[in-house]
Amino acid sequence: MYQRNIKIFVTFVLLLFLVFGCAHINYVGKSYDPTDQVDVYYSQEDIAREYTVMGHAIGGGQLLVSTSKIQNELIEKAKSKGADAVLITGIGREITEENEGFDAEKQVKATFLKYK
Repeated sequence: MYQRNIKIFVTFVLLLFLVFGCAHINYVGKSYDPTDQVDVYYSQEDIAREYTVMGHAIGGGQLLVSTSKIQNELIEKAKSKGADAVLITGIGREITEENEGFDAEKQVKATFLKYK
């Protein structure tokens, strides 16, 4: 009985880590052949090259997800979509009626860029 309870507890904890420790990315825009390198910018004024906006993304995660992990997931998504650069346009938390600010989802917003 004791071992069964431990197995259930460990399974529950692992599920919590999976639910609260994963970042997810929502992307809307164009796709190109994947790229190996993506430049990251935090200000539009820092971009010296000509570019076109290929799409927009929002990365999110719950309690155990850091904003840097979300940013890394955005970079990986940008590579897979063929972006040359990512412009981070904002960070914050999504507050809904359900969570009323408590345990709000962390978010990082970005624009995917393709150099001309």
